[in-house]
Amino acid sequence: MRVISLTLAAVMLSVSLAWTGDINSVRDLPDELKNPRKGRLSLSDITLFDIRIGRETLDDVRSLFGKTRTFREPPKSVSAAKELCYASSNPADETCVIFGSGPMGGWSNITTFQVLSRASQELPCTPAPGISRAVATQSGIRLGMPVMELRSKFGHPSDQGQGFVIFSFEQKSDHPKRKDFHMLSGVMATFANRRITSFKVFLIESK
Repeated sequence: MRVISLTLAAVMLSVSLAWTGDINSVRDLPDELKNPRKGRLSLSDITLFDIRIGRETLDDVRSLFGKTRTFREPPKSVSAAKELCYASSNPADETCVIFGSGPMGGWSNITTFQVLSRASQELPCTPAPGISRAVATQSGIRLGMPVMELRSKFGHPSDQGQGFVIFSFEQKSDHPKRKDFHMLSGVMATFANRRITSFKVFLIESK
């Protein structure tokens, strides 16, 4: 995994906002993380379509799904991740998948992915085969999954609120050449009627 030396505090507090207004998807949640527990996500948790966070790049994603526009949100933010969005080619299925690379991935290596049951019309999503409501991580995290399954898998949420849960973890890097680095990983999810409507998976390392 390519890493950029930044403080963990800067990562955790990169966006310090209150949760206000409606939460329609994980994109409405700020990046601030509270009370991360010791540990990390498994490799199967951070793998979607054989795209593994920290291993594949945005170019690898384009090779798999085709060309699409690179964007940032907010557009003028120099620290915002570069993102690629792909949507279901089935008009009856509004699912979209977003892959992102932030500063600790050098804006190239994947640091996060999101799966949304419905995307904002402002997002430049390109229809692609393989994108559907059935999309799941190798460990089985998916849309429509009961929230209780996430709790059974990851334990008590490190943060939660009306319509969302967050499971975040922190540990020392397990890379032999980066023993002084910290690894921060987690899953954010929104839900309605106790079932997941969107989720975000991330893993980053920082010094």
